[in-house]
Amino acid sequence: MRPNPLKALWAEGKPAFGTWCTLVNHPRFMKLLAACGLDFVILEMEHTDFTIRDVSTLALMAREAGIAPIVRPPGLLSPHDLTRALDAGAQGLLLPNVADAETLERVVKATKYHPRGERILNLRGPHTDYLRLANPAEQIARINAGSITVAMIETQRGLDALPEICAVDGLDAVMIGPDDLSQDLGVPGLLNDPKMQAATERVIAVCDEKNIPWGFSCQDLQAAEKWLARGIRWMPFANDAAVLFNSFSAAATGLKTLSQRN
Repeated sequence: MRPNPLKALWAEGKPAFGTWCTLVNHPRFMKLLAACGLDFVILEMEHTDFTIRDVSTLALMAREAGIAPIVRPPGLLSPHDLTRALDAGAQGLLLPNVADAETLERVVKATKYHPRGERILNLRGPHTDYLRLANPAEQIARINAGSITVAMIETQRGLDALPEICAVDGLDAVMIGPDDLSQDLGVPGLLNDPKMQAATERVIAVCDEKNIPWGFSCQDLQAAEKWLARGIRWMPFANDAAVLFNSFSAAATGLKTLSQRN
């Protein structure tokens, strides 16, 4: 079974770099991202029309290409929304809006096999690369260890409960969800507002104290450089729609200028 490359990076104290898949659901896109040298890709199900079939195909191709597929599920209420993505080959989950330790504990129990959790047992599928080891206990341990759990902090409640959230066995990293968090803090979309800056500093302080990798999306190398100096270890860089829009809008503007087209 393929190991999760993020686990090895974090064990060495190194940052992991990826991007979001929100628009392009062609499996070749996974190969392209891997060829670019990224470590992971987030397959977005909360804000897209991607189906479980789309995610299954993309996750399978990502695994084959050597890039870790991480799924953000549409929600946390149904355990099936979580386990189906993992059974489809996801090597981790990005959990939206984790507001308390109890919610995270419930999710971990639903997504980890015995003895940590109660995930429905399935020892042959995309998540095992269709291999079945002779020793079930060894296979279960390897699957549990290889699947990462990233909790998104998107509310004041989540910020307040962060020390308890970080204490849950099975949490691998914390991500700030800036848009929803800014809205909950009363400054929607104002990511440079002092309230958002204070929230970011709280996440960094708590996670550093607990030795939990932390991060958020960065949109350019200047921002990435700033946060790498602070110790960020989970960095989705832009997303497919943003990269396409930024590249082609800059090209269109440049071409019209060169051709003196108004």
